[in-house]
Amino acid sequence: MEPVSSSRRWRRLRALGQLGASMGHAPRLVIVAACLVIGLMYCTNDDMGGDPHSARGDGRYRPVLARGDGHMLFLMARSLVFDQDLVFDNDLARFGDPWQQARTKTGRKGIPHPIGPALVWAPMLAAAHGGAVVANVGGADIPLHGYTLWHQRIVFASSAVFGCLSVVLGVWVVRRRVGGTWAPAWAAVAVLLGTSITYYATYMPSYGHSMDAAGAGLFLAVWAVTVGDLRWRRWLLLGLLLGVASLVRTQELALGVVAIVEVLAIGWVAPSEVRSGGPGSAWRWRAGLVARGAVVAGVAMLVLVPQFIAWELVYGTWTGLPQGPNFTRPAHPMVAEVLFAARNGWFATTPVAYAGVLGLIVMAVAGTRLGPRARVVAIGLLMAVALQVYANSIIYDWWAQAAYGARRLCSMTMPLVVGLAVWLHVLGRAVARWRRVPCAVWHGLALLVLGWFVAWNIGWVSRYAHGRAPERRAGRICCRDVPAPLAAIARPVYRAIGNPFALPASAVFAWRYGLPLSRWDEVIGEYPWMPAIEYTRASILGQGATWDLGGGGAGPYIIGGFGPSRPGPGRAIRWTTARNADVLVPNLLPSPQRLSLWVAPNAAAGTRVPLVVRWNGRVVARISVVSPTVTVEWEISGDVGLNLLSVEATLAPPVGIAGEWVPIKDAGVAIGALRFTGI
Repeated sequence: MEPVSSSRRWRRLRALGQLGASMGHAPRLVIVAACLVIGLMYCTNDDMGGDPHSARGDGRYRPVLARGDGHMLFLMARSLVFDQDLVFDNDLARFGDPWQQARTKTGRKGIPHPIGPALVWAPMLAAAHGGAVVANVGGADIPLHGYTLWHQRIVFASSAVFGCLSVVLGVWVVRRRVGGTWAPAWAAVAVLLGTSITYYATYMPSYGHSMDAAGAGLFLAVWAVTVGDLRWRRWLLLGLLLGVASLVRTQELALGVVAIVEVLAIGWVAPSEVRSGGPGSAWRWRAGLVARGAVVAGVAMLVLVPQFIAWELVYGTWTGLPQGPNFTRPAHPMVAEVLFAARNGWFATTPVAYAGVLGLIVMAVAGTRLGPRARVVAIGLLMAVALQVYANSIIYDWWAQAAYGARRLCSMTMPLVVGLAVWLHVLGRAVARWRRVPCAVWHGLALLVLGWFVAWNIGWVSRYAHGRAPERRAGRICCRDVPAPLAAIARPVYRAIGNPFALPASAVFAWRYGLPLSRWDEVIGEYPWMPAIEYTRASILGQGATWDLGGGGAGPYIIGGFGPSRPGPGRAIRWTTARNADVLVPNLLPSPQRLSLWVAPNAAAGTRVPLVVRWNGRVVARISVVSPTVTVEWEISGDVGLNLLSVEATLAPPVGIAGEWVPIKDAGVAIGALRFTGI
């Protein structure tokens, strides 16, 4: 890739302000209409914690618009504006401490969130407070402690703006690197109204994910439209924007991978004037490229200094994760779960994201046929997406607790617009060669297909208006609580192949265990034992949880060889009805644990029944079970994800079991609770 040295390239940065005029009237109106929908949804968000009349500030947690993590983020901004410090004790005491934030080694209460959103919201909060003071002169009677609907409505309006900005940035990139007018417009609308950003720009605006989408999108967009420009000021600007994005969410430092992609792409083939200077000249030129990449990283780290200072003040250290050392597990990524799980999987719950990522792959393959430097931009964006997926897959709660979809991947909103627009652009060019069908028909088809997913998404989002927590559990993703005719269309597809947007993960799962495709949705995302996020090995020592394998809730995890749930001696049990019986056991913790399985033989007292227990094919117990019961124990470490527990026992007719419960004909052993204990 030849570098760009002309100063005219720098003028591209001004094109964002002129984007509307260059697109044409109708596509521009479509994007504006989508943003108006976001604005309307935001304005109708009247959360107020179900209690709009009680005064705030009496020590009880009464949400206004800020809720959950958003409550904490807003208190950080309030502390900066009203107290000019990062001491949150008084804010939590006055406005509610729903999770009883722990005290750090500095003696103060900690809030383990990035400082960036608070820094961005602080001037808005100060302006809102100034407006409240002026309005009170006219008798508005707005409380001046800052935790009011007036203050929060003004501050969190930025989330609606940031959400729209994130997709407009994608349009900018498409226009510069691919071309077209309607393709980027339809893509922007579909992503804005068909992914998780819809919810976090409207009904949960107090979370920083919409701001994160805009910050990450701005860095990636400026990089994409100026790729190949080797002037130092461009690389300084990229470092500044990367640092700002990382202040909003620290993991956005990984977005710097696009600079590495560009350096490698330019350095692969040196320009002719460099090659003519000999080997030494080429290596010096390549060293200059590396230096530019280092500048991006260095400037970003300088911009992050406020975050380091905040960590030092609140937590007494500027290194380490405030959430605890086990918040991430780099050696145990759960990528398939993050992408395809029914519990907030990115692709499974918002299929528009699936199409967007696939579109980036198409862009990388098509290369320069889509526009100058398109392949480099596509590869860079794909690398950014891949690292963000990995970063989220190693987080303890990869599903992000009470979340709508993959909320931590809202940062990838801009790349999704680019990828989806590529699909529409490629299809549009193919259609242009077939002139028998009017363009209006193809626009109608695009509107119908994309509108289906937008309607599905807005239908789900609307369920979580007015502060209702968006808690999606593992289970069938179709089709309860979905309005007709969407459910009627989706139901037969789901019956045939399960959730199509869980493929290929569901297919690999079904092939491996011999289960239906739809079973994937039911077993991925639930775990028998989930300690607190800030757990340490010492804190879980001797603690644990029990999973009732004999109960009906374990039914989806049974592969075969076990009978139905039956009453047992004070617990539900399952009899093995085949010599080999298998059950899937999900595990979230990489920490060492001791597992204990309750087992009873189908035999009279004193009779010994040979039993073999395997864990992922490894024999962990080979014993003779004696009536009435026995507990089989073994240790595991690092077995994160689905594990295969196999029980092998000889089937035999019942001959009586100490009179405690009734055995069944031709059974082997009964299993009950499986106990997890930290060691």
